[in-house]
Amino acid sequence: MARHLKDVIRAQSIAAREARAESEIASAGAAIAAHDWNQLCTGELATCFVSMATEPPTEQLRNQLRALGKSVALPIMKPGRTLAWGFDGLSLEKNSYGILEPISSDINIDSATAIIIPALRVGLDGSRLGRGAGYYDRALENLAIYQNGGPRRIALVFDDEVDDSLPCEPHDALIDLIVTPSRIIEIN
Repeated sequence: MARHLKDVIRAQSIAAREARAESEIASAGAAIAAHDWNQLCTGELATCFVSMATEPPTEQLRNQLRALGKSVALPIMKPGRTLAWGFDGLSLEKNSYGILEPISSDINIDSATAIIIPALRVGLDGSRLGRGAGYYDRALENLAIYQNGGPRRIALVFDDEVDDSLPCEPHDALIDLIVTPSRIIEIN
């Protein structure tokens, strides 16, 4: 039941993103980058992602994090729907999905204090709906949760993509913080 409902919400969310104006998408990236990322990412290492065309843009955010002296790791999609990590700011190439990623994967993210995660929708209860492949669920399953000293799990979405809750399954990794163009929402 939850899986079917997630698929329906996912399809609606993708359609809504595809209908979003390019100007709204661009301004969302600037607004997200303008938040106080020194407070949100307190350590020296954070992960981020290279946004797809309909996602909140991350280029300005990644530049901002590096300007703050942070190392930024980007995901590299591997077989088995797992992620490896490489440094941002070096050579990037398109993978088989057309997503830019680092060429070399040589970063251990155990010391990261923030994991910035893509999402289609998020819930105020910490639920997150991605594209359905489970890459981030697998990447986060062996990292301590934020309350136990692990990295803060931060989802980036547009303002209208925040719900009270979303269908969740046992394997779904929860988030700690929601960042939209106009808000920062701490999950309790």
